[in-house]
Amino acid sequence: MRRSLGSRTVMALVVLAGAGLGACRTQPDPVLVTRDRITISNLTDEAWVDVELTVNRYYRARLPRLEPHGRFDAPLRRFQGGFGHYFDPVREQVREVRVTARTSGETAVDLAWPVPPT
Repeated sequence: MRRSLGSRTVMALVVLAGAGLGACRTQPDPVLVTRDRITISNLTDEAWVDVELTVNRYYRARLPRLEPHGRFDAPLRRFQGGFGHYFDPVREQVREVRVTARTSGETAVDLAWPVPPT
């Protein structure tokens, strides 16, 4: 069976639209917060060292190094406060996340979630 010129044109447009959507993807957020975990993505070409994550200005987790384009996935129950208490995702809500580090070139890294208004 022979397809009409119109159906071939429609199929070509669908293929081109699909290819264009893949090329137009936006860059992911460097800090992703879900119900029970936080994911940090290093979207740069330099390693981050002495990475510290702070939740609600009280609970902390540390990571010695995050490779370029690497990802760190931390369960919220692993974040510990100053008196040894751990974050309880059943009883507490994440209101703020701060990520600090420095690059191998000694540049400061400072990320916030939610992103502050500009």
